[in-house]
Amino acid sequence: MSRAKKTDGAAEKKQREQELKRIKAAKKAKKTELKREKEESRKRIAEINAKKRAVKLEARQKVYRKIKKKLKNDPRGFGYNNYGFLPRVELKVKGGGAEVASRLSTAGIGMADVAVGGGFSTFKIRKKDFHKAVAILNELCYNFEIGEGFGIGRLTRFWLARSGLIFGAVAAAIALNISYSHIWRIDISGNEVLSDAAIESVLKKAGFVSGVKKTDVDTDLVCAAVNGMDGVSDAGAEIIGTTLYVYVLEAKDFTVRQKFEAYESAYDATVTRIVVRRGRAHVARGDVVKKGDLLADGDVYSTAGELLYTGECDADVYGDVSITVTAEVSAYSVEYRRTGKSKRQTCFTVFGRRLFTPKPPYKSYESRTTTANYDVLIPLYVTTYEYFETKPVTVERDVDAVAKEFAESKAKELEFVGEFTTSYTVKATETGLYRVNLFLSGEALISKGSPRRMPQDSENIGE
Repeated sequence: MSRAKKTDGAAEKKQREQELKRIKAAKKAKKTELKREKEESRKRIAEINAKKRAVKLEARQKVYRKIKKKLKNDPRGFGYNNYGFLPRVELKVKGGGAEVASRLSTAGIGMADVAVGGGFSTFKIRKKDFHKAVAILNELCYNFEIGEGFGIGRLTRFWLARSGLIFGAVAAAIALNISYSHIWRIDISGNEVLSDAAIESVLKKAGFVSGVKKTDVDTDLVCAAVNGMDGVSDAGAEIIGTTLYVYVLEAKDFTVRQKFEAYESAYDATVTRIVVRRGRAHVARGDVVKKGDLLADGDVYSTAGELLYTGECDADVYGDVSITVTAEVSAYSVEYRRTGKSKRQTCFTVFGRRLFTPKPPYKSYESRTTTANYDVLIPLYVTTYEYFETKPVTVERDVDAVAKEFAESKAKELEFVGEFTTSYTVKATETGLYRVNLFLSGEALISKGSPRRMPQDSENIGE
């Protein structure tokens, strides 16, 4: 007998060892798979980042090319050539000017910036030599013209006249520098189940919001904040221009579950299955429940049976449901069709401020919205709203098709699991409508979340 027990013990030990090996192998395989998925996600994020960087770089270079073209210097400067700060006067003499240059040089008059062309000699002399030079030219009987004056006086007048433009340019440069040193927009992509609002809430708690300085944003901390969310497999982040881009890779088969403090029955049913992830169940398999009965809650009691607090409850309760639904439907419906008229409106948003609020031009319409991002230098977004006018049109429908559509929508609403039975009848009424009598039967999700503990639950304390 003892030998048989020893044999059975050895077999069980060997079986346990094999099971442990299998579990370890499964864990190792899962770990390898997770590592591979993370590596693939990093590669995908790197590819996305590279593409976005290329697009942003091209946009930035395009803007720079336009600015450079606009600010390209004219060979003549601001409409004149500045030949020094000393007062000078320009003279234009007809002819080659060799004799004039010789006479002026003999008289001690210096000539500067001599240019010959078009039958004229153009040069500049000091302002104090102007009257002496005019006397020499009159003596030589040369035809001449007096041009513009140059020097510190004109230069001062020129800059004073443009002081407003200079101040505005400096102020704009300072504002641009301040703007470019901040994050004005957060762009979230890659998420399908998780909402942008949920991710933005996590980023806000971590201090990453619109208006924060770039120097205060650590992309590794941004990734860590997003990676801490349920359902996120991996995350990436980078700053381009004035935008913080956050890339999210969600875990496979992830669904967001809303938690309540209690669950009640949505239908009269017989309980078939109970799945409680958090909290406790108040029913068992085979129980017959009425609509509104308590199925599960998150109440926590002391050892004495006193209610301490109501926590979160997460449960799914299924049951066999058989219901009859009656509805009246019409053979006619109203459809809204486009008339062919359309209008466009454009809205600008700078630093998060909308400069124009669009107003629909039609009472009945369909719309299409497109947004262009120009935040290479400043956070500028241009949104175009396109409105298409529609008008109601009455169309006749097949009553049986309407009844079938009604039956399908009700079956979807009940969330049947597996196969279910459905049947309906259609009968005309005296009012011109059609009465649909629908019968549905099958296993369905019957638990419905409630934001607070059910009143009848207080009667179960201590049970």
